[in-house]
Amino acid sequence: MIHFCDLFQTSPQMKILIATAHADELIPEVCTFLEPFNATIDLSLYPGEHSQHLFPLISKVDTIKDFNSPVRSATRDYEAIILQDVLHLYTLPLKLLQLIYRSLENSAEVIIVQKCGAMEPADIEALLEKAEFRAANTISDLIEGYDVIVAKKMHMWGNGL
Repeated sequence: MIHFCDLFQTSPQMKILIATAHADELIPEVCTFLEPFNATIDLSLYPGEHSQHLFPLISKVDTIKDFNSPVRSATRDYEAIILQDVLHLYTLPLKLLQLIYRSLENSAEVIIVQKCGAMEPADIEALLEKAEFRAANTISDLIEGYDVIVAKKMHMWGNGL
């Protein structure tokens, strides 16, 4: 059986971003898994309920004021970005994905964790395609009650980055 953290292409000193509308047990799971790799994890908290635990490995926490505001990141800064229950609430989800695309290194992945029924996986895959992500894949039984959609930013494809 595959586990959520098996989705990561690990490397020493990797840097990831988690943008979420509810920080929960997924964050400590990711932190624990990535600790041996000396990873850096940034957290963007959109409006919602968030656990008050201090998470290991979190280097930066941004509080995002609303679902019109983008995540704050530099170009090609992350090796993976996790969007947890944010895409369906974001005012312009395509715009968010385009910003995420710019924030990822070449060949990096976006991992969308979305509560089942909040948004159709086929619609998310279509948005990913429009935002120039490739090889989108939906995994429905990875986390109970959630769809997980993984897509890749392919080197030299789209958006000039």
